[in-house]
Amino acid sequence: MKKIITILYICLSFTMFYAQEIPNSIIKSDVFKDEYKHSYISLVEDDGNGGVFIVRSYAGGIFSSGAGYYFEHYDSNLKLIKEYEYEMKRSDVEKYGTIIGVIMNGTEVNLIDIVYNSNEKAFVCSALSSSINEFNFSKKELFRIASEDVVKSQWFGTSQFDSDSGTNFIMNEDKTAFAITIDIKNKDVETHKVYLFDNKLNKRIDHQFKRDIKDKKFKYENIDVSKDGNNLYLLGKVFTEEKKKKKEGGKYQYELTRISKEGQATQVFDTDEHFSGSLKTIVFEDKLTCIGFYSDKKDYRYKGISYFELDPITLAIRKSKFNPFTEQFIIDKYGKSKDKELKNLSFRGVLITEHNEIVFNAEEYYITSHYHMNPNGGGGYWTYVYHYDDIVSAKIANDGSIIWARNINKRQSTGGDDSYISYTSTIKGNDTYFFINTGEKVKKLSNDRIQFGQTSTKKSNLNVIRITPDGNFDFQEILDDKDNEVPFMVSNGAISKNSIFFIGRKGKKKQLLKVIL
Repeated sequence: MKKIITILYICLSFTMFYAQEIPNSIIKSDVFKDEYKHSYISLVEDDGNGGVFIVRSYAGGIFSSGAGYYFEHYDSNLKLIKEYEYEMKRSDVEKYGTIIGVIMNGTEVNLIDIVYNSNEKAFVCSALSSSINEFNFSKKELFRIASEDVVKSQWFGTSQFDSDSGTNFIMNEDKTAFAITIDIKNKDVETHKVYLFDNKLNKRIDHQFKRDIKDKKFKYENIDVSKDGNNLYLLGKVFTEEKKKKKEGGKYQYELTRISKEGQATQVFDTDEHFSGSLKTIVFEDKLTCIGFYSDKKDYRYKGISYFELDPITLAIRKSKFNPFTEQFIIDKYGKSKDKELKNLSFRGVLITEHNEIVFNAEEYYITSHYHMNPNGGGGYWTYVYHYDDIVSAKIANDGSIIWARNINKRQSTGGDDSYISYTSTIKGNDTYFFINTGEKVKKLSNDRIQFGQTSTKKSNLNVIRITPDGNFDFQEILDDKDNEVPFMVSNGAISKNSIFFIGRKGKKKQLLKVIL
């Protein structure tokens, strides 16, 4: 395991209940060892009897090549009931394959696989399916695309045409349907092949999306699947000649396209005099929203949160709002009111409360490089540090206004493995939770501020921070480092109902952790 050299300071300015008791319970599995060092939770599903079914992906390192999946069935106390290993093997004619997603239908698990068949010169997408009781996998072809039509660099590197090439897999909220998009090679016209399947592997939509604009002028933002599994929503950021002439704000427009069995329809909107570097679609039953950060200066600086609400069928724009960050948020970050925009914010996820309010999470992420001279002469070498700094979280009301916005100040960095830093977030009821690793005990500072400190994964205490419905904080250490055989990877948590699952690792030694809220 790479040693992570990281210093974490979290300074929160808030009206708080210091070390407030946050109801939770913890269950650990037995410590176990895998053949492969690196594994990550890909899917967690309740078994209907209090237990859980977990799929973990694994990959070998420099000295242990190989890749595959561990399938594990646990009871309510995380005692292993059954396990199975699926090792991915490729024949001579099937190369460059990858599992792009995992979805379940009752007791059947499906691995969605894309493989290049060199004999047929085609990329073939298949489902590898098995009952979790039998583990006897069979293959079903879902679709194929001639290799000459595909931007091959989406599997092997950066596209020569644009930066948005790639294969995308996404499930809807209820995990009853999934979509796959593939960038099609056409530098003159933006083209994506779009497929929609239900979790029984029935094809619902087979559609070719085209936009009559050069590939590099269209930036694919994201795609979302409706709750009923009948519609796809594809969002793009488009740099048109008309928008290039704008005097203020971003010189682009956003285009949201609804794709159904009947075809496609598109709604165009922009951010007026503001800049909004990216947006994220969120699908509800009766509305469709696009949400992101906006700026008055540049795409990479942020003054607040932009909100657009559309009709999910007609795509008519119902409302748009640009909410500046609250005074409380600015005080959280800077310790005083300050007219300054943020930068380097990276979207981390959207959570929906029981009242259909949106919690929008992000993190300050950036990379620094350092050149080291060779002491013996002959040049030197570069190293890179990956920074995971402040957590940004905001709750948005049904009318698009900000209920609260908070900034959790922290400093985290790593030269490689980011699994133990950053965070996992979830919601229970109307409360928002963040799980983070820290080192030393929490210290209370002046002016109602707190500070966590961390030096390495050898000293990782698991803490939970809670933001209550009125926007106040409380926090609690829920697992002390001295009680653990392994540190837990907080950036890779998996959520199932009111439980969060983490995997811990120290060398080949592993352990699963279940936190029940």
